[in-house]
Amino acid sequence: MSYIRNKQIQNFHPHAVTGKTDDSFVGLRIIGNQIHFYYPETYRFDVNAESVRADIIDLLRTINIAKTSSSEPSQMNNKMVNKGEFALMSYLWVIKDYLANSFYVNREKRYEVNQSGRVNWKRTMQSQPIVSNGNIIYPNITVEVKSNVDNILVDIHKYCVKKSIDFIGWLFGLNSTFIESKLFNSAVKKLYISTLKKELERTFDDDKKLRLKHLLNVVVGLDSSDKSNEFVYGVDHYSYIFERMIDSIFSNVRDMKDFNPTAKWQLVRNNYRETKSSDLRPDTILLQGTTAFVLDSKFYRFGYTGVESDLPETTSIQKQITYGDFIKKNAGGKKYQITDVYNAFLLPYDKEREIFCSKDNIQYIGFAKSTWKDNSKPHEYVHTFLIDLKHVVKTWNRFNHDVDIQFLVEEIKKRQNETVDMQLRH
Repeated sequence: MSYIRNKQIQNFHPHAVTGKTDDSFVGLRIIGNQIHFYYPETYRFDVNAESVRADIIDLLRTINIAKTSSSEPSQMNNKMVNKGEFALMSYLWVIKDYLANSFYVNREKRYEVNQSGRVNWKRTMQSQPIVSNGNIIYPNITVEVKSNVDNILVDIHKYCVKKSIDFIGWLFGLNSTFIESKLFNSAVKKLYISTLKKELERTFDDDKKLRLKHLLNVVVGLDSSDKSNEFVYGVDHYSYIFERMIDSIFSNVRDMKDFNPTAKWQLVRNNYRETKSSDLRPDTILLQGTTAFVLDSKFYRFGYTGVESDLPETTSIQKQITYGDFIKKNAGGKKYQITDVYNAFLLPYDKEREIFCSKDNIQYIGFAKSTWKDNSKPHEYVHTFLIDLKHVVKTWNRFNHDVDIQFLVEEIKKRQNETVDMQLRH
């Protein structure tokens, strides 16, 4: 087996993505033996770092979030070109399982009665015996059997390990030349799928079920001609994924309907009967006691360029103020009893980039306000923070985010107090 960690990835081409038109795809493209990795420009990435393989895997794992998107540009693209599905998460699982446990061995024993095989005396003696002339006779001999299914499962596992390594073995410094390749065609594919599905139905072992599901994902996505040479795994826009990661870190409200401002139409032709218009929906709501924090994640370029024109536009500022107005008037007087509302933008950045050069995962850069309000209420200021994208990618799926939440909450309140004092002085 060839297993070469910490060596340079061969035929690897990293691309920093700006997010502009025709430069927004984030993910993986493999063409022949050439590996193209596209990552957001604010994602700190060094192809020569010891952590390079882990950094690639971390970012690629976030692509799976796009499965929940209903927006076409944010939907996951995980295709073998003109072929099946590029089942990245299952490839990762199969390889890691192989490295930990080697090739598949069925540890579930099967038993038959009155068949040839190794006798299992414990089970045999649990059956009803016959007593004859003082002798105890067990007419139903239970034996352990190994079926043809076991052999097929071994073949399936070996083939799935081989193909998984062929596709992404470079992430582990592996190649698959040590695994003997068996014939694979449409008939074999059907046999493998049928065998895995039947085995899933009959097994009660949770670990085995998980393995079978990943093997099935791999087999279903394989091209029966075994000649696919171009693969794509990624999204055309990363903004939805960033939004969902921020929500995972900071939100503690899952039912958002109480926080969605709604308008209504009243048309002459309908005798002015009210008809509901579409909702506005804030990205993330964080509640602490009777205080609401309305957070809007913006996947804008300011965290890379530092240029003010790359900050959120007036329409986004207006939306945040509208959310605050609505929550104060509606949710404040209903079940949530909200007394205070604060607004904030969260933008991705690379904290080690020279123009920022920060040690903080979350950095305050200022606030936005309108010219049509008197700015007398806290929610009429939209405080703006940069959050290190690499930190977000590495931590979004953890259970505990108390440190980040508490830091952000305290910073928003602190900055709001400073803003009020500054306005009073002027």
